Amino acid sequence: MFRLPSPAPQVARFCPSSNGPDDAVLVKKRYSAFFGTDLDTLLSTIQPDVLVIAGVNTHAYVRMTAIDAYQRDYDVIVAAECVAASDHGHHDVTLRYLDGMIARVVSTAEVVATLQAGT
Repeated sequence: MFRLPSPAPQVARFCPSSNGPDDAVLVKKRYSAFFGTDLDTLLSTIQPDVLVIAGVNTHAYVRMTAIDAYQRDYDVIVAAECVAASDHGHHDVTLRYLDGMIARVVSTAEVVATLQAGT
């Protein structure tokens, strides 16, 4: 399992038990989790069938990561209840933009069902 905290030291202090011994921690320095990190390399190693994206600042961080994943031909899911932004208008517009074109924006229950089904 990969966790993408930004910045990692603050997350580690806030949730010290969140990182397991086999988890990779990437420090995300820009909007996209792919930019300037080893995420591409890590994903090419494990070759996931689907990427589930969650995070804050939907209109910036989530959007850019989803677009970069899509451009790399990943099947992208955005977990609707697991993204947020302080600007609700930008948040809503971004989810409408991503849904169906770049990613599937679905409920957490749908994410779980999809992962359990292996599709």
